[in-house]
Amino acid sequence: MSRRGAKTRPVGRLKASFEYSRAGVAREMRHKWNRLLPLDEMLGDRWKKASLLEFGRGTSIYENVYVYGKPTVGTDVWIGPLTILDATGGLEIGDGSEISCGVMIFTHSTHLRTVSKRQIDIVREPVKIGKHVYIGSGAIILPGVTVGDRSIIGAGAIVTCDISERRVAFGVPARIVGNVLGEGSSTRIVYDRIGQQR
Repeated sequence: MSRRGAKTRPVGRLKASFEYSRAGVAREMRHKWNRLLPLDEMLGDRWKKASLLEFGRGTSIYENVYVYGKPTVGTDVWIGPLTILDATGGLEIGDGSEISCGVMIFTHSTHLRTVSKRQIDIVREPVKIGKHVYIGSGAIILPGVTVGDRSIIGAGAIVTCDISERRVAFGVPARIVGNVLGEGSSTRIVYDRIGQQR
């Protein structure tokens, strides 16, 4: 047997073991949740990962979320896949908030350092996400922003300034387009520009 053949055997066994594990876990995942995720997501426990990060009780965070620094995250927060949480400048996420897939929250930026030929240091400013805030898929929150309690940030929005409580903000850059009214099961959204309720 050639040396090359001897070296590929362990790789082949590893691949076979991987595929066997994936098939078994995938069957269980599809049966229980009707979904199929990357193997590390199916094997990992999102709530245990949140606990390791010292996030609040009942919070879950997907395996493929990038976490920089040490964010303060409240209870019952859902942090979706493919998200970036940059807490190097300070990040707080309040109880009951939901951070959808692909959201990027930044608390530092090197833009001034770059254009000043490194004469200006990295900009670091804290971000605060209030309680029961919904941030839609692909939204970007820039350094120094505060999003008030029970607000909604639309998918793909770029938030460059503070959003007060119970506001709905969409767009690039994000602008206020509506309000969150009511309590509990009577909660509704009223849009400023089109007067539509949802």
